[in-house]
Amino acid sequence: MKSRLFYGTIVFALVCGIGEGAAQVGPSGQSQPAQIHLDAAQRAAIVTAVRDVKNPPPAHSFSISVGAQVPPSIELYALPISALSQAPEVRALKYTTVQNQVVLVDPTSMRIVDVIRPGQ
Repeated sequence: MKSRLFYGTIVFALVCGIGEGAAQVGPSGQSQPAQIHLDAAQRAAIVTAVRDVKNPPPAHSFSISVGAQVPPSIELYALPISALSQAPEVRALKYTTVQNQVVLVDPTSMRIVDVIRPGQ
């Protein structure tokens, strides 16, 4: 009787653990990027703040879409304080600019979280 309870508890713990882990991993086996929801004013503040900083563009192109992997050779920058004051939820993110677009990247997974185009 005790062994059934013991094994039942182990099976239950494994099933619960697998369910939680699977929720964090996408169909391709890779973790999903954190989602952020920025309003138009926050997006405009980020674009304006980044435009005032003159960082060099990336040396080579890469796929610019939410969830895409950013190559490790791409230099990422901390967001300016003026952008963070308007959109504190992006504090953990870094950015790069590609063709006048601000690409927000999760630096831990190196995945694109958002792409902000001027005028959005």
